[in-house]
Amino acid sequence: MTVSVLLIDDERSFRVLLERALVREGYEVRSAGTGAEARRAWAEATCDLVVVDRNLPDGDGIELLHDLRVDADDRNLDVAFLMVTAYADVEHAVEALKRGADDYITKPVQLPDLLIKLQKAIERRDLQRRVRALRLNEPDVATLLGRSRSAAMQGVLEMARRVAESPDTPVHIRGESGVGKELLARFIHATTPTRSEASFVELNCAALTEQLVESELFGHEKGAFTDAREAKRGLFEIADGGTLFLDEVADLGLGIQAKLLRVLETMRFRRVGGTQDRSVDVRILSATNRDLARAVEDGEFRLDLYHRLDVFQLDVPPLRERAEDLLPLAERFIDEIARRLGRPTPRLTADAIEHLRGYPFPGNVRELRNVIERAVILERGPSLSASALVLGTARTRPDASSPFFRAELRDDGEPPTLKELERAYVAQILELAEGNKTRAAKLLGITFPTIAKKINDYDL
Repeated sequence: MTVSVLLIDDERSFRVLLERALVREGYEVRSAGTGAEARRAWAEATCDLVVVDRNLPDGDGIELLHDLRVDADDRNLDVAFLMVTAYADVEHAVEALKRGADDYITKPVQLPDLLIKLQKAIERRDLQRRVRALRLNEPDVATLLGRSRSAAMQGVLEMARRVAESPDTPVHIRGESGVGKELLARFIHATTPTRSEASFVELNCAALTEQLVESELFGHEKGAFTDAREAKRGLFEIADGGTLFLDEVADLGLGIQAKLLRVLETMRFRRVGGTQDRSVDVRILSATNRDLARAVEDGEFRLDLYHRLDVFQLDVPPLRERAEDLLPLAERFIDEIARRLGRPTPRLTADAIEHLRGYPFPGNVRELRNVIERAVILERGPSLSASALVLGTARTRPDASSPFFRAELRDDGEPPTLKELERAYVAQILELAEGNKTRAAKLLGITFPTIAKKINDYDL
């Protein structure tokens, strides 16, 4: 991939000469003459390396570098920073390193020296990216997959390894809530040689409104809508070269589905409010706990988008169907949480093991982890007994002999309106369904788009 450079210097002749030299060396270069121009260029598009002059007409180059470094770290962007400073200005060079610079070079700049510095900065950036990817993915993959003993899970893992060899193939991951669909997506990303060193970016499609989903995916230009005070890059841009994971993809509205389909067909898009087409190279992974084919039949999901996403399908079995994994997972969680708390790792007693094996874990791996985390936090001894493991705490259906919904008079003594009754009833159904909109819609006997609209209308 071409390395992109943002060159920030107030000397126009220096910028032009250096830009031409870097372009000849194969770099993609954008330049800015002031701090304000640099911030706008930074907001418009990502880059691999920033070269900042110490003295700028509208501010301190070190402060600008620090601000860009903080923003890059906040957004998990792998960007290298190089400070240009006056000859023998050791004090400022040291300050730049403390404030986030990877290296510095003194003026007058010699091109061979600069090219060596740039190459070393890029190499350090790539090394840091690989280290972070390993730290991010290895514990999770080991937890979910590496220690799995079930034939079913090993089969899923083998299929994931094979599809990882095809870096552009979309993969759709199905499974109940809490089985580890995101972790499997991370595993596919981490084992795809041409993408593993780039970003893995996730979007929970169920957590945002359609307008926000569009802005998150494609970004927006300044002034595109009321709160768009600055230009913002979308997740497609951030994931360029890597992987974009669309979790709970079945919850996307039909409008954004159409826009997403067009992007998947061309890998080109425009920011919200923008006029410039942007191209990216992104692998799409998606997941849902719903039946997408059934959603297509019900008119809730586009058939053409379904075929785009469902090129390669992986089904993650629930924890109750892979009993062999229960104990290794529990032990892994115990060790991981104890280490995080700085405590010796406790051991499960025989009665605790039987207690775990006798419970179906409807919340799957996520529920198991929650149970273990609570026990490790509360227990201080060398072992975890059955009494420390609180199971079956998930909300159950109300007693059939007791009233489920009761209407109360308003403060003025008048009965509630039909709208007030409906809002209260939908809220109670959502509580019963533990926030699962799909299940709530089934309990109410309505479609998913209908309940999504009621949630939005009633601000639930």
